[in-house]
Amino acid sequence: MEQTTARYMFDQRRHDERERLTSMEDLWDPGTKAIIEALGIRPGWRCLEIGAGAGSVARWLAEKVAPDGKVLATDISTLHLDGVAAPNLEVRRHDILTDPLPDSHFDLVHARLVVEHLGRRALERAAAAVRPGGWLLLEDHEWGAALSHPSGERYRRSIDAITKYMAATAGYDPGYGRRLVHELEAAGLRDVGAAGRIRVYRGGTSATTFLRLSVESLGAGLMASGVLVAADHAWMLRALDDPDSVFFTPCIAAWGRKR
Repeated sequence: MEQTTARYMFDQRRHDERERLTSMEDLWDPGTKAIIEALGIRPGWRCLEIGAGAGSVARWLAEKVAPDGKVLATDISTLHLDGVAAPNLEVRRHDILTDPLPDSHFDLVHARLVVEHLGRRALERAAAAVRPGGWLLLEDHEWGAALSHPSGERYRRSIDAITKYMAATAGYDPGYGRRLVHELEAAGLRDVGAAGRIRVYRGGTSATTFLRLSVESLGAGLMASGVLVAADHAWMLRALDDPDSVFFTPCIAAWGRKR
């Protein structure tokens, strides 16, 4: 991935962006929380949540580390973090690629669906913020295993077109999840582990909102670029609203401890 082009390409100012983010949280939060629990989170920890989105994980972390622990929630835009408040929670507008962070400070640094957009530089900055003995936890999609039923071939073709467009336009890596174990080891972390989870859900449910709104927001660019024809774009939006369609979306989490 070209670091000079890497950027998050979803417009935080869209009227439906909060809904898109909260749907993503509903989809992935249970697995995220289970992994963080298994890493041993406890009161007193200092945590960094990178790309905090609408704030659900940051709020939960603040509860888990209270009363003496602290959470720093960062995002390129804090527009959807309004009202995310706790005595031990700080919200900060921050670009992980360029803005300063304290080195070797946090017991836990977590980023979900961030590094796939921003690349290795974001991973390196996140790892540098972990204290010795602390944990870095990253979660990213693995779109190579994304499927649907029925019409799996058309869905696969549409997903490939969308991720190809995102890669060419903003440096997105649709297969970053599969690389996480090696990336964490290359960053010098130890005790590296990983787990994969696939969410299975029907069209027309709250679980499809994240993907449907993502596809809608990219629609004009997708068709202008020629990677996705209007008929396939319209078909995908219909399928995502169709309760007879079943979707399989994969995510891989990997974690490692700072030496």
